[in-house]
Amino acid sequence: MADGICNNCGAALAGEFCHRCGQKEADTDWRSAGDVARQFWGELVSLDFKSVRTVAALFKPVHMAAAFIAGRRTRYLSPLKTYLLAAALFFVVAPKVTDFTFERQMAVDRQGSFRALVEARIVETGVSRELFAERFARNLQTVYTLMPILSVVALTLLLRGFYGTVFRWLGPHMVVALYHVAFLYAIALLVHGLNEHLNAPNLGMLLALQYAILLPYMFLTLRRVYAEPPRRTAAKTVAILFFAFLIDSPISIAAVMLSVRLT
Repeated sequence: MADGICNNCGAALAGEFCHRCGQKEADTDWRSAGDVARQFWGELVSLDFKSVRTVAALFKPVHMAAAFIAGRRTRYLSPLKTYLLAAALFFVVAPKVTDFTFERQMAVDRQGSFRALVEARIVETGVSRELFAERFARNLQTVYTLMPILSVVALTLLLRGFYGTVFRWLGPHMVVALYHVAFLYAIALLVHGLNEHLNAPNLGMLLALQYAILLPYMFLTLRRVYAEPPRRTAAKTVAILFFAFLIDSPISIAAVMLSVRLT
């Protein structure tokens, strides 16, 4: 390392880390195998702890969104990484504890539309039911990871419409939307898990439970991030969640249907 110069980007240094690119400038970090091993271990443990902190903080209303928008961004994963981590955890856990499986989708299809689409696709592709179920599960994980991005975009635009005078740019609204949809994955685990383990599931009760959690979560987030009076925030919370529900429901249905078509 040249004295006072960042090896990565050439900026003048005023400390251990480069103010331009963030690289740590210390020659001794890589001189021996022990140095390399310690550096690798530090990064691995840091990533694990950061991920755990992020998942834990996801259940604290407003915590990460408000911190990120305020510029405190090193303690937790970024909004997009948090969204992807929540999606990954959902699909690791969901098949084991919830109704988010091919068999369960067939069982809860009371109107027969899903079953009819599956049967037609099996005839069209000529694969066995077992192979179809396996491929469907893989496709559903991919589609259901990406499709909620549409929910993020829709929620971002809703927040921009309701709070455009607070933040004129889309960035802060998208941060809130990404953390909110990541939290939805956690709530989906709870709701789908109850639906799987109740002998006679009541979909209305499960939906009420979901929104009993989402309403205060969204209210506290909006109140902290946008700092409007409680009564106005409450009204906007109800309106935003209502419109988001109207958008999210067809997105969820489309994700399942698309997964069948791709199988």
